[in-house]
Amino acid sequence: MEPTPMICLTCKTPMRGREDKKYCSDQCRATANNHNRKNTEKEIIATNKALRKNRKILKTLCPVGKSTVRRTVLETMGYNFAIFSSLYYPNSANLYYFCYDYGFSPIVQKGVEKALIITRQNYVGKWEPWKFIK
Repeated sequence: MEPTPMICLTCKTPMRGREDKKYCSDQCRATANNHNRKNTEKEIIATNKALRKNRKILKTLCPVGKSTVRRTVLETMGYNFAIFSSLYYPNSANLYYFCYDYGFSPIVQKGVEKALIITRQNYVGKWEPWKFIK
């Protein structure tokens, strides 16, 4: 009885070797792993892309470390308010949404929605979610 031939899962060529072998070469194995990783990490890649875009917008609008702009400016430039990398909550009045090293706090001045944009400073601590639980 002849054993069933093994076929490479990537290039579909016949191969020899161990019975549990899946790929004919390191190149086929790497190609398959890269393809699988790309499919499973699509959301991660999209989130990182959005974070980089948000950071770029904040950096453009805040060249000197602190600035205030209208919310509509951020929206016009394509800022995605749902995507941020971290939070900073220094007191009960402000909550900062950071995209890596640039962040903003939503404020209202004279009825106009604005964003107070800052760069992360050394004194900005880590967000501690359990700090406010009683």
